[in-house]
Amino acid sequence: MSIINRYVLKQFIRYGIICLGVAIFIYIVINLFDNLGKFLAKNATAVDIMLYYVYLVPSYAILLVPVASMIAVFLVFGIMTKNRELLVLKTCGFSINSLFYLLLIAGGVIAAGTFVFQETVGVWAQARLIQHEQEQINRRPQRPNLWRRNFFYYGEDNWIYFIRKFDGRINTMDDIIMWQTTRDNRIKKRIDAPHGRFDGIWVFENATVRQFDTLDIETVTRHAILKMPGLVETPVDFIKKIKPVEEMNFLEISAFVRKRQRAGQDVAKEKVELNYRFSYPIITLVLLLITLPISIVLRRGGIAVGLGISIGLSFTYWGFIQSSRAYGVAGILSPFLAAWLPNIVFGIIGIILFLKAPR
Repeated sequence: MSIINRYVLKQFIRYGIICLGVAIFIYIVINLFDNLGKFLAKNATAVDIMLYYVYLVPSYAILLVPVASMIAVFLVFGIMTKNRELLVLKTCGFSINSLFYLLLIAGGVIAAGTFVFQETVGVWAQARLIQHEQEQINRRPQRPNLWRRNFFYYGEDNWIYFIRKFDGRINTMDDIIMWQTTRDNRIKKRIDAPHGRFDGIWVFENATVRQFDTLDIETVTRHAILKMPGLVETPVDFIKKIKPVEEMNFLEISAFVRKRQRAGQDVAKEKVELNYRFSYPIITLVLLLITLPISIVLRRGGIAVGLGISIGLSFTYWGFIQSSRAYGVAGILSPFLAAWLPNIVFGIIGIILFLKAPR
């Protein structure tokens, strides 16, 4: 790597980190002023408030990385234009293409890093944030729920449970109906039992088993004691709280979607979120495609103009993303298109600008 490339990359990283830190600080200050009254009303301590924002930083970092990268490009090339460094490089026959490709590669690395960060630190911090707010700010400690009534549970191997009453203290359930479905959501087995208990495996009393063949012909058998070692669900599964998708990584969301789909449930929201987990990090690369060509044509006041363009473009992009996601959740757009349409549209604009940019 040449000295010039190292210099530009170093400045880009430097300004990117500074811009990211400043943007996170501004967001935290705004959020603090908005929520200060709530914190004081809840008698939250300074330590609890500080920890709240420590857990909030990763989500802000993920949100603001594309904006920070975009502003960093305008700063790098704005300063080089102001100091006539770009003019000197062009006069010496240096190709600006190499700088463009260098920063696009850097953008790809940032996008990959953002994805890994959001799927590890991001989801962990989000879970801790919700727990901390509930227990330390709102003073409502979470207690294990050992009782449940009238609920459905979607298990492994295409089992669907309806349980009238579940007691996690003694690992029993009452008034159970269970369905096992095929991949095309056809019921192939139904079990009704007034009582079940867990003794290493599930054991049901006075169970009625209905089997349905491919022609939907029913075969009924009754069992005083029905042992089912094939059921993988344990009592812990029935009392375990289902995490919101914001606290899941993409593997957990994918498994959640598959399980709910087998049960015939609407999973449009979860599918949009799953696709969005992959599309969001690419925003950095798309914005660099748009920013790089614009940054080298700005002259006087280029840094200030670049800052204004960055803010305007960020709000436009974010509004497009939120609108597209809403259409996806409503079923108007496919989950894939809902998550990727903003990147596709802005990516095409970026490629056109990149190809037409003066070198």
